Amino acid sequence: MFLFEYPLRRIAEAVEMAEYDGVEFWVETPHFWWKRDEKMLGEIERLVKAVHSAVIDLNPVSSNEKVAELSIQETLYSVKIASLLSSPLTIHAGKRSAEREPVEEDYAALEKYFRIVKKYAEIRNVRILLENSEKGINRLCRTAEELEYYSKKFGFGITLDLNHAAKNGNFEGFLDLLDRVENLHVSGYDEKGRHVEVSRSEEIKEMLRRVGDAGYDGMVTIELDDLGIGELNFEEKVRVLREQKEVVERLLRL
Repeated sequence: MFLFEYPLRRIAEAVEMAEYDGVEFWVETPHFWWKRDEKMLGEIERLVKAVHSAVIDLNPVSSNEKVAELSIQETLYSVKIASLLSSPLTIHAGKRSAEREPVEEDYAALEKYFRIVKKYAEIRNVRILLENSEKGINRLCRTAEELEYYSKKFGFGITLDLNHAAKNGNFEGFLDLLDRVENLHVSGYDEKGRHVEVSRSEEIKEMLRRVGDAGYDGMVTIELDDLGIGELNFEEKVRVLREQKEVVERLLRL
């Protein structure tokens, strides 16, 4: 969402100006999502290193069967886009519809979702990465134990979001899973939990140092939400991207 207002060619320009080696393409990037014109992908294809599934208003384990069905369909569409871009795809697990601890039925729906995604991803030759979920009593796969279990059962890799782990207070558990982590989502968080600059969070900076000390050498994706940072023009956003890249590289000792 940091560059949400720009077309793909402009996003690609920002990535290159900030001296990044690529971008994790979010399928719901507005200028693409509104039209879903796959020819538009050519404007950013050369820079795509990973893809993130559609997630807004979706819940693949919803107790509303129509919501769950649509959510699965949108994930399968995301698999298709990842296939076209020859990139791994990060997916979310979903949540119990009620704000209560997940129950057996929720986990049964989750396994159905994973089976469907796994089968189609194998057909499309796409690597699936399961992300640790946001904080919330009803969120599935927010703990290291659940992520390890499902990633092993379905043969998924892991996308470790440090922002989510920090808010859940369970970062320590993920250190033992770094050999399964293939994409590291990096950001600080503000009072509303939004993805903001790493430089604003001593907690996240220390987590990055520990990940670096543990020898992590996989993909690193910096996530930023402009709503938590403030109104910036294009050049200012490029500056923020460049500054955060330098901070992350220094902390990970890249």
